[in-house]
Amino acid sequence: MYEGIDKLKSLYDRAGKTFSGGPSAAKDVPRRTARPDPVRHPSVGSGDPKYPRTGDSRAKGRGNSSDSFFDRVTQGLRDDLENERDRRLQLEDTVSKHRAEFAFAQLENERALTSLRDDLRVARGYIDRSRAGRAALQTLVDIHHQEHKALCEMLERKGVLHWKKQRTDGTA
Repeated sequence: MYEGIDKLKSLYDRAGKTFSGGPSAAKDVPRRTARPDPVRHPSVGSGDPKYPRTGDSRAKGRGNSSDSFFDRVTQGLRDDLENERDRRLQLEDTVSKHRAEFAFAQLENERALTSLRDDLRVARGYIDRSRAGRAALQTLVDIHHQEHKALCEMLERKGVLHWKKQRTDGTA
């Protein structure tokens, strides 16, 4: 279960968001049970205080107090188990919600990427056509320049066109 939390944290880190492991709203707070805090019974003899000897307690006249202790511990464990189940269900709901949000965001990103690719393809087409048009215009300019030069030479040879020669003395 903690691997899932670690994966969520890494996804949040990659997205540049913060992940708090706590509940996101008041309704998500784990509910408290009415069970009392565990009572530590003094151990009888030199045994471990966490695990009192039940046989000795009955023998010393405590009656069924060990049974009620076990009932309280059992009930506490049941409550803990129920809280853990609730927490697991909340985590599963959160994970499925985030998966759905991630899937929608990923779909939106793919659509945006496709749109950008289409726009890029169109722009490249315009660029290619403008380059081809520029090359064609340059070719036409070169052809017209050659024709103009040839016509001017022909008209000059026939004496129709007289070029004004500039004077070196500065007068027109």
